[in-house]
This record gives sequence, structure tokens and C-alpha cells, in this order.
Amino acid sequence: MTVKELLIDELNRMSESELEKTLKLLQVFGLTHHTPSTTKKYPLRGLPIEYIDPMEPVAMSDWEVIV
Repeated sequence: MTVKELLIDELNRMSESELEKTLKLLQVFGLTHHTPSTTKKYPLRGLPIEYIDPMEPVAMSDWEVIV
């Protein structure tokens, strides 16, 4: 048996949770070209942020909790 066949045989015996852990480990070490699906959860990640006037004081009426 080749190394590839041994690896496929071992993967076929793993549970779904073991396969997920294995994939994450491979991703941590950069041994896969698969991109994690977490980028889909945060579509605004990486976009520029603009604060128009971050030091402007906030009026008490602007706080919905207090009103």
C-alpha cells in the first residue's frame, strides 16, 4: 500500500469530529489550500472604518437605555 492509500484508509475510519479537528490542525500548519469558512461569517471584516468625530460628547438623550 502507498502512503496515500494508507492515509485515505485512516481518514475513512475517522469520525466527523475527528476529521474537523484534523482539518483545523492542517490549516494551522499551512498544509492545506482549503480556506476556513469563518471568512463568510464576517463579511465586513477587513473593510476600512471611518470615525467622523470620535471625540464628540454624547448627550444623555442619545442613550436609548436611559430614555
